[in-house]
Amino acid sequence: MSKIIIITPASRFKNLKILKKSINFNFIFKWIIIYDGNLIKNYFKQFEKINQIEEFIYFPSINEIQGNGQRNYALDHIKKNYSTECPFIYFLDDDNIIHPNFYKLISKFQKNHMYTFDQQRTRYILSGIKPKLYYIDQAMFISDFNIVRDIRFNSSTYNADGSYIEECYKKNTKNHLYINEVGSYYNYLRRNIIRRSYYIIYWFLKSLIFKINRKKIQKRLQP
Repeated sequence: MSKIIIITPASRFKNLKILKKSINFNFIFKWIIIYDGNLIKNYFKQFEKINQIEEFIYFPSINEIQGNGQRNYALDHIKKNYSTECPFIYFLDDDNIIHPNFYKLISKFQKNHMYTFDQQRTRYILSGIKPKLYYIDQAMFISDFNIVRDIRFNSSTYNADGSYIEECYKKNTKNHLYINEVGSYYNYLRRNIIRRSYYIIYWFLKSLIFKINRKKIQKRLQP
């Protein structure tokens, strides 16, 4: 089974305990959390007793867009310490959670490949078939680290996440595979509990009805 390392740049620290509940550590090798040092008064760890979780603090420069430098810090850490483990890297922001279906996709991952998959949004599913800027979200992408090990985020650009995926894709076009299944939620933790419960029931019933009628849920290629 592929060793998966999750990278989370953290600024909404209270969300991490909820995010953790969606992480099945039977499938996850490491979860690397990089805290925004400008938002922390004192160094702290929320998950000291869990060996599979590593927590660091990163202090962004003045011109840095939040999250980009944190992701680069994690990538440098993986390159230095875990390259020989041949891991897959997966970026999960602190306002998202992993879709349960993600763990079913893991068996499809092969070395020297990068993958994109679909994302469940509020009222539609965003297709991950086009790994380019403005067409894909960070949580719709996973890659063998060793084929993207030297690619980094542009720390001063707002759209650095999409640009990063596009650069990974351009350098590994022949090694990219699209999985036609949902693997992530979009900004899940921004919704309140009532809306969250509503959409869980909504998508369950909609998927069930479509399956009974042998229809496919329509997808979008852009947000």
